[in-house]
Amino acid sequence: MPTTPQPVQLTDIAGRLKRHWPVVAVLAILGLILGVLASFAIPASYSATTTVSVNPMSSDPLSSSVDSARSINMPTEKGLVTSQKVADAAASLLRAHSIDSEQVRESTTVDVPEDSLILTIHFNGDSAKEAAAGANAVAEAYLMNRRSAASDEVDRLVKAATTQIDDIQDKADKPAYDTPIARRSLSIQADALGTKLAELGNFDLNPGQIVGKADTPSKPSTPSAASLGLAGLFLGVLAGIPIALLRKEEDSEIGSVDGLAVLGDQIVLDGTKDTNRDDTWDIAAFMLKIPAVLEVDRPFIIVVDAEASLGRSEMPGEELINALARRGRSARFVNANAINEGKISRGWPTAKKRESWGGEIVVIDTSLISSDANKVAMATRADSLMLVRSTNDDAAALRRHYGLLKSENVDIALTALFPPRPEMISLDR
Repeated sequence: MPTTPQPVQLTDIAGRLKRHWPVVAVLAILGLILGVLASFAIPASYSATTTVSVNPMSSDPLSSSVDSARSINMPTEKGLVTSQKVADAAASLLRAHSIDSEQVRESTTVDVPEDSLILTIHFNGDSAKEAAAGANAVAEAYLMNRRSAASDEVDRLVKAATTQIDDIQDKADKPAYDTPIARRSLSIQADALGTKLAELGNFDLNPGQIVGKADTPSKPSTPSAASLGLAGLFLGVLAGIPIALLRKEEDSEIGSVDGLAVLGDQIVLDGTKDTNRDDTWDIAAFMLKIPAVLEVDRPFIIVVDAEASLGRSEMPGEELINALARRGRSARFVNANAINEGKISRGWPTAKKRESWGGEIVVIDTSLISSDANKVAMATRADSLMLVRSTNDDAAALRRHYGLLKSENVDIALTALFPPRPEMISLDR
């Protein structure tokens, strides 16, 4: 009866990575090389930064109700720095570097620290000098544009106030305004406009100032060969792990004693060259080192585990009992598959059952148990554990089972390797 597929364990993952570590290593080295090559392929870029302090200017200097401290909108000023008008002016200042306005806009980024009137202007250039010159040119172009806009607004307001004064003077010459009240009203309006004109004449057109000119950067802002190489190495490892885990196992069958190398220092009995299967079992019965005298109040339990197989005339546990009989030792056979798996998971064999087996050799065969957890649980309750495998059995399944046993600190007393069962049909038993 075939066993039910079991969920993947950490031991399976670790084992696959250990067996296929060259895949991870090759991809990691390839990623390292590609990262280094990419550093040479990517053009060097330099970044410089200029800091500008923005002076608040009222959008309507004639309005005394406007709070000049609130007259500036920093997100708007940030957008102005990257506007086409500023880019055109900056390009004019950068004629020596042959940079057009479109390149200026693409190379400029702006940050505004929270709750501040500061603009941090960053400029990326192909050379260190170009980056520094670009950052300073954009800052100067922005200030010039802001000063020009403020000056134009003041001129517009002066023109509007002057026009109003001219209108008042025209009205003063008309008979309709030749009354004390009308003249007094016109005089008040004229005085107010005159005061505002005087204020406009003293209006501060300073848009701000550069408080931190850009320094010429000493190294490029693009990633170095070392950083890109390490990034490529890391990505190579990340790509290599799933590929290694999904890689088809080349050693799907055990094949030979060398295929049992996963068992490390455990004892392995090679029965692949024996012409009589009983000979191998006789040696196994001797190597298991069963005590000559058994305690009367407890049994000596041997768990025998093989890969489940259909059409088997005798189970491995029964073959061991026959070998023990040939050595003059009687033993009780228990097919663990006949025991309810719920009982096994709850601690079977119980103390009462062990007491009933007192003084006996008990061979429990777990080959047909479908649960790996129950197989391992039975092994932890045994005095001796024997694994039985054929050369065409699943090597990955054996590695998995061994990993689970190791995680529970279960020692394997003996592993016996046989040729495939079909090859034994013609052998004399």
